[in-house]
Amino acid sequence: MTKRRRLYLGLLSMSHGLNHVYQLLTPVIIPKITEEYGLSNLMAGLLLASFSLSYSLLQFPVGYLSKRLGRKNLLILGFVTTSLSFMSIAFADNITALALVLFLAGVGGSTYHPNGMPLLSEYYEENRGQASGFHQTGGALGSFIAPLLIGALMLNLSWRLATTALSVLGIVLSVILYLLLTEQRPKVEEEHQSQPKKSKLSMGLHGPALVFILTAMIYVTGLRGIDAFANQYFTYGRGIQNIAEASFLFSMLKVAGLFSGPISGKLSDIFGRKKLIIILILIESASLYILTVTPVAILMIPCIVFGFSSFGLLAITDAFLADLVPQEHRGTIFGLNFTLSFVTAAIIPPILGGIIDLQGFNTGFIALSITVLFSIPILTQIRPRNSKTERQPIPPNP
Repeated sequence: MTKRRRLYLGLLSMSHGLNHVYQLLTPVIIPKITEEYGLSNLMAGLLLASFSLSYSLLQFPVGYLSKRLGRKNLLILGFVTTSLSFMSIAFADNITALALVLFLAGVGGSTYHPNGMPLLSEYYEENRGQASGFHQTGGALGSFIAPLLIGALMLNLSWRLATTALSVLGIVLSVILYLLLTEQRPKVEEEHQSQPKKSKLSMGLHGPALVFILTAMIYVTGLRGIDAFANQYFTYGRGIQNIAEASFLFSMLKVAGLFSGPISGKLSDIFGRKKLIIILILIESASLYILTVTPVAILMIPCIVFGFSSFGLLAITDAFLADLVPQEHRGTIFGLNFTLSFVTAAIIPPILGGIIDLQGFNTGFIALSITVLFSIPILTQIRPRNSKTERQPIPPNP
């Protein structure tokens, strides 16, 4: 791997990490918001959905616009928008204004995945699974740090000031990306320019990718539900009143992602992506159920196992989708994938919150563990456009 490619992987992984910090900011502080405004779990879920709604629905159009506006420009604009939105949270003095600020923060957050992932795939054609795994580690690091950092800040600051303080990181990263990230037209794309235009998006060519996207929507519901209500569960479902202690357990849901991405990505390069996805779905479902029956003293164990499976799934999903889609359509397809994937983050919290209000946290989490299993029968029917991606490993760079 050349020095330039290592730099790009580092920049994109760092950007992925901060994007995850901003994704988890509201779920970490939601117990404090619930307490201040006297919200039900249903209302808390709707507030969480205000960020996820814009974050998800704009992924597809942002992926499409990247061809015209440039991926680097959209990445920078996104972090600036999210940062300024969270800076203004101190002035949101009612629940409606807070929902609007979170919606605008989601607008900025929507620019990362449909631009960062295609950039990554263009520079790492040969060992895409391994590169995707390291990139996913960057996201996992952000997810692991976010609860710890926010929980520590809230020991001495209000949740509003803690949020405002974290918003500065996005401005700093935007400057770094502007100075160091160079968007180039990859060689594979130049080769396509000398050839006749290939077919437009169609079910014939892209059917397996579209079915896989819908399948991933099912198994990602476990992660979306946990991300939304983990701190609510630890605080109100398990009686852990110290926000720092609850946030520590939240971080245990993410710590395994620091090594799960590279390990799972590498294994998928060797043994096949689909097999690994099915195994990780089974582990995720089992650990989600076990979470509801484990004593508080050892609660971190199922949290860590769940984190390993969920981050492994994210890494392999990105790589498998890239295998299924021709390069010239990856920006659009990745945008569609992230739109539908994160739509679940807008849909699941209100539904899960309503179930929790009626039946309790355990019933809600068990329902999630069953739901993810429905993706396996569909996944087994997907056939890659190039069978070699499932039967043979992708050779590493010399």
